[in-house]
Order: sequence, then C-alpha cells, then structure tokens
Amino acid sequence: MSPHVIGLIPFIPVLGAFLTPLVYLVSRSRLTVFAHGVLFTLITLALSILGFIQAYESDTPQAYLMGGWPPPLGITYTLDKLTGILALTTSLVLTVIMVYSVEYIVDDGYPWYVTLMLGVFSGILGVIMTSDVFNLFVMLEVTGVSSYGLVMYYRHRAGPIVSGIKYAFVGAMGTTLYLLALAIIYDVYGSLNLMDLSLKTHGYRGSSITYMGTGYDAVAIGLIMAISFWTFSIKSGVFPNHFWLPDAHPAAPSPVSALLSGLVVNTGAVGLYKILYLIYGGSILDSLTPARDAISFLIVLTGAFSAIIGALLMNIQEDVKRMIAYSTVMNTGYIFMSIGILSPLGILAFLYYTVVHSLAKSTLFLSTGLLIKYTGSRRINDLAGSFKTHIIPGVASVISLLTLSGIPPLPGFLGKLLLYNALFSYNPVFAIVMLIASAIGLLAYMRLFFILVFEAPTRKTIGKRFLLSEASTLAIALFTSIVGILLLFSQDFFDALFMESINQVADVVKYMEQLASSLI
Repeated sequence: MSPHVIGLIPFIPVLGAFLTPLVYLVSRSRLTVFAHGVLFTLITLALSILGFIQAYESDTPQAYLMGGWPPPLGITYTLDKLTGILALTTSLVLTVIMVYSVEYIVDDGYPWYVTLMLGVFSGILGVIMTSDVFNLFVMLEVTGVSSYGLVMYYRHRAGPIVSGIKYAFVGAMGTTLYLLALAIIYDVYGSLNLMDLSLKTHGYRGSSITYMGTGYDAVAIGLIMAISFWTFSIKSGVFPNHFWLPDAHPAAPSPVSALLSGLVVNTGAVGLYKILYLIYGGSILDSLTPARDAISFLIVLTGAFSAIIGALLMNIQEDVKRMIAYSTVMNTGYIFMSIGILSPLGILAFLYYTVVHSLAKSTLFLSTGLLIKYTGSRRINDLAGSFKTHIIPGVASVISLLTLSGIPPLPGFLGKLLLYNALFSYNPVFAIVMLIASAIGLLAYMRLFFILVFEAPTRKTIGKRFLLSEASTLAIALFTSIVGILLLFSQDFFDALFMESINQVADVVKYMEQLASSLI
C-alpha cells in the first residue's frame, strides 16, 4: 500500500476546510455545505481505515516524508499500530459528529461551523501522526484556533464569547510555553525530530546532547518535561488547568462539546505520550533518569488530584453538560496517570482508556444534546424520565453512562481494570486513589442514570425530532457496546488489536530503530 495514504489522512480535512467557503458561495445551501463536510469526513475515515490496515499488516512503523525531505530536516508523519487505532477512532467519532450536526446546526454560521470542524479534524490527526515536535506545536495551534471558534459559535450570546475568550487565552498561554520548551529542546539536542531526540536521549548517535557532562543536562531535560507537561495538561483539561473546560461545554453546541471532550482533550494526552514516553521512556542516559522519574511522578500525582477533584465536582452540578465536563476532568486525570507510569502496561491502559473515553464521552454529549433540545433545559432534574419519552437518545445515554461508570460487560470495565493493574504495579496508593475517584464519580453517573430511567417525566417535548442525529448517536453507542464486549470476552481480539500495538512501542529504542530503517 502506498505511503502517500499516511500523508493524505491529515491533509484531506484541511483541504475540505479551505473549500467549504467556496462551496457556500456557489451553492448558498445549508444541506450542500454539510454534504460537503460529511463527504470529506467520510473520505478521511476511509483513508484512516486503509492506514490502520497498512499499519497492522506491517511489523514496523510506516512513515511519510513531507515534500520528500528526510529527517531531521524534513517533517515526518508516522503511522504505527497505536497511532493507527487513535487516528481511526478520531475519524469515526468526527464522522458521526458531522452527520449528527446536519440537523442540529441550523444557524446562519453553518459554513464556518463546517470549516472549523474540518480544521479541528486535521489538527487532531496531525497531532496523532506527526514525528516532529515543532510540527506538533503547529498542529496543536490548528486544533486550538479552530476549537476556540467553535466554542464561540453562538456569537450573539455573551456566555459563549466569554468562555471562548477564556479558552483561547489559556490555550495560547499553553502553546507559548510549549514553544519555550521547543527552544530548550533545540538548544540541547540540535534537532526537533522525535526519532532523533529519542535515540540521542537513549545514548545512541553519539554524545550529541549539548550539555552532556556539564551538570546542566538533567536541569534542561527536567525543564523540557515540566513545561511540556504543563502545556498538555491545559490542552487536556487536567487539574489545575481544568477551569476552561466546564465553562466551554455549556456555552458550545452539543456536537462541539462532544468534539472537545471526546477528541480535542486527547491532543494533550498524545502530546504527553510522545514527549514523555517516546523520548524519555525506557533506559535513558543515567544522568537524565532522576529528572525523568521526578517529573513522571509529578504527572501521576497531578492526574490523581484531577481524578478526585473532577469526581467530587461532578456530584454538585445541576447543569448536565457541566457534570459531564467534570467527568472529563476526572477521566483525563486517569489517562495522564497511565502515561506518567512510563511502562508498557501504563501505555496499554492509556491507549485502551483513551479509545473508550472518546467513544463513550462523545456519545453521552450527543445523546444528552438531543434530550436538551427535546426538553428545552440543561438541568439534570428536568431530564427526568427521558429514557421513556425519548427512547433512542435515552438508550444511547444509558449505554454511555454505564460504559463510563465501568459497569461490565461494557468496555469501560476493562479500561478501569487495565488502569488499576498499571497503577498497582507502579504504586498501590495510586491504585487506591483511582478506585476512590471511580466510586465518587459512579455516584454522579448513577444519579443521572436513575433520573433518566426511573423518575417520572416533568417536561413536555418541544420542537421536532432529529431523526438523523438520533440514528448517528445510536449507531456509535451500539458500536461502542459491541466492540467493547468482544474485547472483554475475546482474548484473541484484544491481543490482536491492543497488545500488538503496545508490543510495537514497548522497547522505545527498537521502535525508533525500526522507524529509522523504514526511512532509508
């Protein structure tokens, strides 16, 4: 299969984004503009499937050189088994969100909505696939700028404007800090290519770290890791940089909320995985190990705080979208804990839990978005009995709630089991913290579950039904359930999909050498 498939995956959405205003000017039709958006997401989904197959048919990571320039000068896009799963999940979820939006978004700003959605799509895929830490900065900016605009989509209201400006200010501050980390990286390593950085950190390619042997190498590496972690915690809404997330969700349309919590927060986690694990994971130079271990412990500790605080704040919310937003704060805390462990078991938990959270959280926002439309309220108590009165979004909400709660046999159970095992092997105290946070979060999930299912309806349905939005929401809910159950009960399926992904990156040096050989 051609390596050009890898280069096309993040390129097609941005091409669609640039063409959207032209399509609008020619057609002046909302359905035509959305058909254009759906077409480009479907093309990207098809390419992601081809890339996923290509990655799984190969024992080595696949690379595409932008413009034919070799690294470390050129920008490399890489697709391995792990990033193949993440890219496919992203494409699937965003395709569902775009189809859902056809009926849901009817305001005059729909051309910009489609443009920005495709921009976010391209940015997230770029973050997942890039093997250049500066290009990672560029793709974070593409994702961020598009997301800020989507949060402010209801521009005639004060709330979205204030929330969007807050999100933009915090996000810009985070990427500016990351730019500082890049300056230190280039000064220390003389390179910005992920493969080059990793091999040098592990003692290969000669003693080419500028400060090696001067006593400042550990300080420089500590600064790189700490600043990068702070940036990525902002992007993922991890405590204490979570404060933009709960305000952004009520302000944004529900499909944008699904995008933010289901996909955009993943950019911080993926960025942390690339910097922390792919560069500094495994047996690195002895002089760098103490700084690496100290920062990784800080990341696990911060993730634990995020999980506990997010779980506690879930339980005091009356706005359903704010409650789900704090659930994201809790879950991104789990994901950061799994990455901070710096072990293959932790990366397995990170990969599986990220995929499950993306599917379930986007489903929950899409389904509750329909319930909000039908009841005219975001108050949790006003959604009482919605499972009976609005069966399709009600079923999707229940499936996603039970998945996020970790109730077997749905996929959230296996995700929390993997996370618990990884944390217990690292430090049993953090495994206990994770169980406590899960128990507290379960109270909030079950409160919403019982209100939706068992309480009597209190409000009449207003407006029309959104049949296409309902169908797309139910489809992703059922897909999540079926795949999750297969993964739980079929060891062969789980091993083929996830264990092979982890085995490929478990030995970081071997992985990078395979990547280097694929570029020759």
